[in-house]
Amino acid sequence: MNVQYLSNEKGERTGVYISMKDWEAIQKKLEYTDFWDELPDHVKDSIDEGLKQSEAGQTKSNEEVMEKFGRYL
Repeated sequence: MNVQYLSNEKGERTGVYISMKDWEAIQKKLEYTDFWDELPDHVKDSIDEGLKQSEAGQTKSNEEVMEKFGRYL
């Protein structure tokens, strides 16, 4: 892949130029990538459990979490 960088007057990179062929290959790859199918079952189960808890109203506000655990950050 031939990558060309675009820069501003300060020499800072502000963009990237790639060929249409490379762009189309990237789009095609991303279009068919579904991260969910690649997750281990135990991760999917944890996500499903969290969604169920959220739907049941079993959540904590950000303020509650930060009050309890903020000192660890």
